[in-house]
Amino acid sequence: MELVEYKALILVCSAVVALVVASPALQQLVVLPQTDRMTELALFNQDHNTTFPANVTVGENYRFYVDVTNRLGSCAYYALQIKFRNASQSAPDSFNHTASSLPALSTLYFVVADKDTLELPLDISFQYRLNSNITNHQLDMQSLTFNGVALKDATTISWDSEKSRFYGNLFFELWLYNDTTNTFQYHQRYVSLWFGMETTDLPQRSQ
Repeated sequence: MELVEYKALILVCSAVVALVVASPALQQLVVLPQTDRMTELALFNQDHNTTFPANVTVGENYRFYVDVTNRLGSCAYYALQIKFRNASQSAPDSFNHTASSLPALSTLYFVVADKDTLELPLDISFQYRLNSNITNHQLDMQSLTFNGVALKDATTISWDSEKSRFYGNLFFELWLYNDTTNTFQYHQRYVSLWFGMETTDLPQRSQ
């Protein structure tokens, strides 16, 4: 093959490559299908946005929505665990992909079809009382009411001297059912909110 023919062949191949790259229609034929399969977990307030209350008041109801979107490629069976903790207790670890070691106060079980989103409305209120004396100042959680059901919670929250407030952490962990082991496994997804716990006019209990 002469040099001129080689040049012509190179030009033709270059034109074909350029056409494939430039054409979205042809890209559909040569680009490998997406292999990222995941579940999306999102938390919203009562107005379906992400402006959450900084503080909570004892006995007041707060409405939240948890959205679970299934992009795993097939129907999935989930469990959403509701947990509450103070600053020193176990939290989910994003680096090590582990769940909190705290027991769930309550668990919701549900199925979501592939490419579908399920929205879970959650009504939550907090019941607690102030426990203080000369040497100790803390909040004693009594219960957390979830969708009308009172869940006993014995969490103790210490005073945060830097922020001059009591802080509690409400969080939701997503677990996925494994058909092979027939168990729920932590799905490495969670959403979390820190609240200042209002104590104005709260009954006190001396030790």
